[in-house]
Amino acid sequence: MLAIAFVGCAAFLAAGSTRADEGEALARAWCSSCHLYPEPGLLDRKTWIDTVLPEMGQRLGFDAFRGGEYPANRDVPEGVFAEEPLLDEADWERIISFYEAAAPEVLELPDWPVRRPTERFRLEQPEVVEGDLPVATAVLIDERTRQVLMADSYGMDLEIFDSDLDRVGAVRPGGIVSKIRRLPSGRYLTTIIGETISRTEALHGLLQEIEIDPENGEGGIAERLIRRLHRPVDMAFGDFNGDGATDYVMAGFGTHFGELTLHLSQADGTLAQSILIDGAGSGSLTVLGDDLYVLMAQENERVIRIADFADAERGEQQVLMRFPPSHGASNLKVLDLDGDGIDDLLMTAGDNADISPVYKPYHGIYLYSGQEDGTFEQTLFFPLDGATEAVAEDFDLDGDLDIAAVAYYPNIEQGLDESGFVFLENDEGAFTAEFVPGLGELGRYIALSAGDIDGDGDTDIALANLTFGPDGPLVISQELRRQWVSGSGVVLLRNTTR
Repeated sequence: MLAIAFVGCAAFLAAGSTRADEGEALARAWCSSCHLYPEPGLLDRKTWIDTVLPEMGQRLGFDAFRGGEYPANRDVPEGVFAEEPLLDEADWERIISFYEAAAPEVLELPDWPVRRPTERFRLEQPEVVEGDLPVATAVLIDERTRQVLMADSYGMDLEIFDSDLDRVGAVRPGGIVSKIRRLPSGRYLTTIIGETISRTEALHGLLQEIEIDPENGEGGIAERLIRRLHRPVDMAFGDFNGDGATDYVMAGFGTHFGELTLHLSQADGTLAQSILIDGAGSGSLTVLGDDLYVLMAQENERVIRIADFADAERGEQQVLMRFPPSHGASNLKVLDLDGDGIDDLLMTAGDNADISPVYKPYHGIYLYSGQEDGTFEQTLFFPLDGATEAVAEDFDLDGDLDIAAVAYYPNIEQGLDESGFVFLENDEGAFTAEFVPGLGELGRYIALSAGDIDGDGDTDIALANLTFGPDGPLVISQELRRQWVSGSGVVLLRNTTR
């Protein structure tokens, strides 16, 4: 997300310059104090001048942009915009002029790798009930019950479908679900972002357990564990402190403010909260042993590993990689994809709805292979505009991990079916791109879940279809929008390998 917070940053920098060629130096100094320096070539000139730099100017404390008033701004909490300019107006103009001169007129998008239609997945969806809308925010394949759970943000319920996609029932989770995980007890752990998918600073986020009878789909909230969270989008659970009780890590993505928090069980049954990272943007979480991996996807985008994260005295944060704020980091999985015994990072970049909604040549699927010295080397980039989430499984049962990914901001001009979902079949480290014919006609996909829903031994994929949301750079015809609205909130890609 391209939102650049300057307040409180770089106050030590000297203002005032008499040389016009110092625009780049000023930009590097000011921007790098808060996040990775954004090169002018990351965005086109119009986007810099029309939206990004005006936003930066407001955060720097300027009340006008080149003599013109700013457009009416959203409700921004105190502390986001500086009350007074943080640098001389002449230096700010030098920064603007530098980006204006150095940015390209248009961004040159990469040639798409050839995608071929696949017969590996059969496209299925439930019978659409009149009045329902495809506004799913989360999805989970439960291999144990051979069911799909889909979070419906319109009805604010959690719908349950069997392996044939017949509707079993629904429960009321008390808000919009952003993540579903199955607990060893058979219950489901869910994060609730509140009652709106829109950006908000309200502390309406929850973590709770849901109990569902798989036979009739009846159930409801079993226990509310944590309240007053900043728009939580992910969680991890386990016995992190070794006391035999369950602890939690919460990714409070927030909007302008957020927190990555640890909640350790206490002897009296309560949970003690501590803040691991104070700031918005914590997203995907992975716990491996005593280490916690987190993707920070707001403003200062980066991947962080926190060693011994449950030990306040020994815990140590390490930034594994950083990205410029236009990168649009959206999801992270930590796993050994290449089978060498060292964990790798599978990442998507494609968040494209804020102040720079243009298609970007660096959006897509990334694989960073872990090295013996603890570093990571980029070994794959597959262009996928608006890429939102990727999973890695042995879908074709040949012994290696393939990749499947969805894009919520697809470039449909490059092919309706080809742009919203891609399957990368792994052949000894070489990936062949495939698409599912007919999938793009059914909607836009915000999340996916992989699992064997029918018990036949191969891995299927369930997609969460969220047709109502920010369009970003999408130009959607009325005909296509009507078609999407008539679809289902969950779409199943049934694996036909077996």
